[in-house]
Amino acid sequence: MGRKSINKTRSSSSAKKEELVQRLIPFLQEKGLQGVTMDNMAGAMNISKATVYKYFQSREEILAAAIAVKLNEIKDFESYLNDKKEEYLDRYKNAVQYLSEHISDITNLFLADLKTFFPHLWQLIDAFKEYCMQALKAYYNEGIRKGYFNKINPAIMVMSDQFFLDKLTDPDFLVTHKLTIKQAFDEYFRMKFYGIMKDV
Repeated sequence: MGRKSINKTRSSSSAKKEELVQRLIPFLQEKGLQGVTMDNMAGAMNISKATVYKYFQSREEILAAAIAVKLNEIKDFESYLNDKKEEYLDRYKNAVQYLSEHISDITNLFLADLKTFFPHLWQLIDAFKEYCMQALKAYYNEGIRKGYFNKINPAIMVMSDQFFLDKLTDPDFLVTHKLTIKQAFDEYFRMKFYGIMKDV
């Protein structure tokens, strides 16, 4: 007879899990995801592999948690976008600045490996992009109502952001054009705010 499987008791402490994956994220950004093992991740989190299994069932669960932590951090851009204490256009600028600062450590290597080796986890990125589009659409609608923007269909305004975010999370585009995510963000929003025409 084979050995019976043991149902290990796992901690459900979300705070502890977040702490652990926060330690892991810089390692994943630097080394990528190809071939990453539980031993690698335990070392990056500075805990034993046995301790890892107290909190996570698998490598995929750890990666999903790391992605979720990073996306939840970035998602806070919406609080700047909706900050009624700030001038309307400043809200947009503050939100963009926050986005730029908090995605600057996402590497092309991480994105490429995620899309190639963990396509099911890439769905988290797609869902996040859709979340961003809805937040921006609400902002544009408010701006049109209040007279800050011309009466352009918000769907068109969001379309340019959607295209940009698609390219921003396309490792091939970034590598081909020798761009980091932060550089691409800075260029895009400089163009969006100030246009492409020089003053004459």
